[in-house]
Amino acid sequence: MLVVALTVYCPKCGKELPDDAAFCDRCGQKIGDPVAPSDGWESRWERRMDRRFERFNRQDYLDGVGFGVFLIGVAWVYLQYPWVWGELTVWFRSWVNGPNTLPPILAEPIFLFFTIMGGWSIVEGAIRMVSGRFAKGLGNIVGGVGGLAIAYMIRLYGQGAIRSGDLLPYFIMIIGATIILSAVIGVFTWQPRRD
Repeated sequence: MLVVALTVYCPKCGKELPDDAAFCDRCGQKIGDPVAPSDGWESRWERRMDRRFERFNRQDYLDGVGFGVFLIGVAWVYLQYPWVWGELTVWFRSWVNGPNTLPPILAEPIFLFFTIMGGWSIVEGAIRMVSGRFAKGLGNIVGGVGGLAIAYMIRLYGQGAIRSGDLLPYFIMIIGATIILSAVIGVFTWQPRRD
């Protein structure tokens, strides 16, 4: 008598299981009667690849790209203003008894950095909106506009149009408004259904 062993597969994810399994050890699906696949290994492979592509499409890699833009921004500021690290070190060392006002010599390098990061945030938000992540994309755009507003304020400070005592309150107001707008956008923005 010929005995044929029936290979058991999870009906949900297609993983090959021991024939006495009660649950799939990958996805947790309850296993009823043994389910033999009606298709060959090609279809199982296609299902696995479909799951990987689905997982890839759900992940958001723009945060990693944003870190790369941050590094490029830091390097670009250094290339334009090679003396900036020495000046920043002197400024931070002067904080022994608390924060000191920003030296006007640092206004242009900081303006350039915030301009780069604010511009990237707007581009990142547009990419996210196009890819269907509307709330996060709009939040990025609001953050980018806030970053550009800080850059403009720092440039005005460097030109003498804003007093050093007013710099911190303006900075805090811009950050507060950015946080509030991002939160409101996150709550009230329409999200497309992902079925």
